Amino acid sequence: MCRYCRFEKCKEIGMDAEKVILDYDPTASQKVPVMPKIDKVQENEPAPATSKSHADKITVKIDFTELTEKLKEMFETQKRSSGELSGSLDSDESSTDSVYLNDLQNLTKALNEFQAPIKDKKDIVNLDRADMKKVIYWLNFRVKKYATWYSHATYLIEHLPMNQKFETYRKSWNLLRMFERIAMTWKHYGNEMFEGHFILVSDDTKMIIDKSLIHFEEISDVTDEYFRRLFHPFLNQYMEEVAKPMSELDLTTEEIVFCMVNILGYDASGLTPETIETLHKFKEIIADQMHSYYTNSTNIKMYSHRIMKLMQLVKSITKIAREKSRLRDVIYVFDIYKAEISDPCFFQFF
Repeated sequence: MCRYCRFEKCKEIGMDAEKVILDYDPTASQKVPVMPKIDKVQENEPAPATSKSHADKITVKIDFTELTEKLKEMFETQKRSSGELSGSLDSDESSTDSVYLNDLQNLTKALNEFQAPIKDKKDIVNLDRADMKKVIYWLNFRVKKYATWYSHATYLIEHLPMNQKFETYRKSWNLLRMFERIAMTWKHYGNEMFEGHFILVSDDTKMIIDKSLIHFEEISDVTDEYFRRLFHPFLNQYMEEVAKPMSELDLTTEEIVFCMVNILGYDASGLTPETIETLHKFKEIIADQMHSYYTNSTNIKMYSHRIMKLMQLVKSITKIAREKSRLRDVIYVFDIYKAEISDPCFFQFF
């Protein structure tokens, strides 16, 4: 069941690692896939209206260069794995007041701090239509927040080279965000999230699925409504296949962290075999620490069935993300965005 072990065994019997085809499924048809959801939209909606010809369209520049530099600085700084309860390290008394935090505890503490600024329900507004300026500001802010959480994974920060730390985060950040926001919405609203059919997108804003819009027309000839019809079905999938099973489990913060750790590296393209091995080792460490957590901090002693359900949540959300990535790739291939985007992996909303 271990991808890394299979990879190593294949190399032992002569597989050429340079000729590995990513995402190849021998059980599925290798013909060009049909995308019925897109076809349905195209059948029901005429070709998107355009306000300018392609030649007259002004190309917008969306530059994440400064953001990437800040992330690299963040990942260069090793986060301490111990928290000071009181006093100074120079005092004899304080030496007994510090406590070592393992990676699970460190990431849990970081997530609690991350989620602390959430607004009261009465102060949270509905997202109506967000313009690009607001979206780019929001993206920069959220990417840095989730990077702060990721930088508390001390084992990865210590063992991965910078380019692989960055690549692992770059490919995973949006799915980490989606999982954490779904969990936070349930924690904050309970069944109201299903009644209102919404997901928190920040500490003060919630997105009403099938109603909220991003103003893509600023950077595309395709209408906002057309984009909504393309992407919002995936939000509905997240609600049905992730949020509802998650609500039945009523996850603790430690369990949310466990799932987020297992999301890391779900897209292995661009990751080296050494990085995949390090991620696998890190997930084993977190699994061992979850054993200690269940044994010492909860009344759940027979927890194997719960771990299986947590892994099913991870499987469900990564499956949806892979389906969505095919559509996103088509968008970039056909140059639907009339913008120069320095790092498309950060330019993601759903």
